[in-house]
Amino acid sequence: MPSRKRSFLFVAVGLGTVWSYSRRAVRRWEDVDLAAATQPGRNVEVDGVHLHYVEAGSGPPLLLLHGLNGSTFGFRLLMPYLTPHFRTIALDLMGFGYSDRPQHRDYSLGAQARLVAGFLDALGIAKASVLGHSLGGAVAMHLALEFPERVDRLVLVSSASDSEMRRGLRSSRLVRPLLPVVAAFTVQNQRFRRMSLRSACYDPSFVTADMLEGYMAPTRVRGHLRALGSLMVDRRKDPPLDPSAISRPALIIWGAADRWLPPSHGERLRALIPDSRMTIIENAGHLVLEEQPEESARALVDFLQEGMPAGGVTEMTAQAAD
Repeated sequence: MPSRKRSFLFVAVGLGTVWSYSRRAVRRWEDVDLAAATQPGRNVEVDGVHLHYVEAGSGPPLLLLHGLNGSTFGFRLLMPYLTPHFRTIALDLMGFGYSDRPQHRDYSLGAQARLVAGFLDALGIAKASVLGHSLGGAVAMHLALEFPERVDRLVLVSSASDSEMRRGLRSSRLVRPLLPVVAAFTVQNQRFRRMSLRSACYDPSFVTADMLEGYMAPTRVRGHLRALGSLMVDRRKDPPLDPSAISRPALIIWGAADRWLPPSHGERLRALIPDSRMTIIENAGHLVLEEQPEESARALVDFLQEGMPAGGVTEMTAQAAD
């Protein structure tokens, strides 16, 4: 057999072996049935999709949207500072956390935003302030653009914007079939996820074993990787996002040490969104809401309660400490 054919055969066998191993690894990893999973919150059905959410507190509604491969878990440290003042609702987007991962659904950001609007309907909320972190920020912007009457105020935290979300769209259909191979060494690999989370923090030691487990547990729900692949491809359906058309007042919060999306990204958003301001929080990376929850909440309360009697921030800190 000519050497070129032998080389080709060896490569093909090697790729086949890696592919087979990766598929088995995905099946072994995604070993949790959603119906049997221990969930921290409740579920509501929206357009045939069961969406999981965690709710606490009373007052004006504040909706929290997580980032890519995140869940309501990412708001666990922030919420105690907010619930004395707001009806605080953290939502798992479709395909993430403990929400459904349906097949043959549109996972584009626009479709996610429409599900969020339906979620507000299901909870009887006509209008809410909306906070979006990372990918959730892009969903929040779509919501503010398509349903401005549903958004009171907008908070974008280390938010993805159109340039980040549209990067790699041309190759997404080619990359999607390779996800099982990639995921076995990334999304479903504890060592990689620990390194990834550490790089998202100002202080790498902030990432504990419990935190790692909190982030990884939802990825074990069956269908997670399939949903992630659908999101990659369905982003192509989204029209270009125009932050300059956002009509709601906006606060942009960024960690000064964010290595995933540097603060310059936030400055560009601030320059584009007409009625916006920016707060940079020191000693925090991309996971600013977790590393500095009290400082983040202080900025949030100041912004969302603007025009209300003074004293809210001091009271917030005291109640959260209790």
